[in-house]
Amino acid sequence: MWDLDYESIREISAVLDSHGLAMSRKFGQNFLLPESIRCRIADLAGNVFGKNVWEIGPGLGALTVQLLKRGAVLTCFEIDHGFARILKDEAFGDERHFFLVEGDALKTMKDVPLRPDVVVGNLPYNVGSLIIADVIERAVLPETMVFTLQKEVVDRMVAKPGSRDYSSFSVLCQLDYVPELAFCIGRRNFFPEPNVDSAVVVMRRKPDVSGSLDRMAFSSLVRTLFSQRRKTVRNNLVQVVGKDDVDRVLDEAGIMPSERAENLSLEELLRLAGRLG
Repeated sequence: MWDLDYESIREISAVLDSHGLAMSRKFGQNFLLPESIRCRIADLAGNVFGKNVWEIGPGLGALTVQLLKRGAVLTCFEIDHGFARILKDEAFGDERHFFLVEGDALKTMKDVPLRPDVVVGNLPYNVGSLIIADVIERAVLPETMVFTLQKEVVDRMVAKPGSRDYSSFSVLCQLDYVPELAFCIGRRNFFPEPNVDSAVVVMRRKPDVSGSLDRMAFSSLVRTLFSQRRKTVRNNLVQVVGKDDVDRVLDEAGIMPSERAENLSLEELLRLAGRLG
């Protein structure tokens, strides 16, 4: 196993310099330094021995090491060609349970035929929510997902109806999962230091509650309902069903026309989606 000291900024910088690489703001690259935190994240993934695990954005492999040590059959998705070259040629190329998919995970994940049991990742702040939404909307649905994200994104994921942070993204994250904020990580634990604090979220799969739901249609509906938060459900739903049918649909779903989307539970939204077919 590669013996890079992932807690050492000096060693990380030396590896980058030797390959003519630099950290990319475009890709939202920040290395998580303390091994104790990386071990804690790996532990949250549960028993990964022999399981198919996807890691999104491995960087130089700080969390990758922990997952391989725990016996995971690991597929990593890395967008940075320089980092991918290091991972493949120097760090883990000889590990028989390490597989690398190079490119944008939003484009390449759908081409991997083997579905994961677990998905983990220190996700870029700029696309973290898009990656999670893509996994859920395409019904990839592993048993467990563990992500490090910007703290305010995690706040949205775990938010409840009626709260300021409750959004269409909250609904999507809670459709198939119970997301829980595991712990927060101060910005000083990263190199380079980001401008915001981070948090680790654990998402554990619920029993199948969505049945044959059309996920893309449901996501579109929920985004429409939350598109203008100050408007009532009725006013936003008119865009979907038209003025002639909106009152009937809401009545059949048991939802007051004057209600706002931010106060609707997941059950109410699923009921409304059911009335819309």
